[in-house]
Amino acid sequence: MNKDTLKALEEIIISAYESSVTLDEAERLSARFLHAQFEVACSLQALDLDARMRKSGVKAIRAAVYTAAKSGSEAKQTVSDLEHLLNASPEVIGAQDAFDAVESQRDEFERYFGIFKDAHVYFRQMSKGRFEG
Repeated sequence: MNKDTLKALEEIIISAYESSVTLDEAERLSARFLHAQFEVACSLQALDLDARMRKSGVKAIRAAVYTAAKSGSEAKQTVSDLEHLLNASPEVIGAQDAFDAVESQRDEFERYFGIFKDAHVYFRQMSKGRFEG
């Protein structure tokens, strides 16, 4: 789901409280937000897989940097020294940043899923003539 679609759905929500919505429009909007939930769920599936793969990548990169640091030094390094080395490694930082970006995007889509669920229920109730809140 792209940003233009998300913006269009946001405009529909804004329009719903700025002007009246007929029962027929409410029924169509309910279906539209249900479909939006489906699209977001598909995006969430892809983002979840991407996040899991990136998390595994971070672990693998950390392990490789740790092993290289441990075997490359003749002096005994403390766990704290190795941890600092890992946290300062450009490879680890890059992988962690990519992982964090995907997790952030996944969290954003989870919020949209909840918003669209609420919008679907709202318009569904409106289409059935139930306006209590």
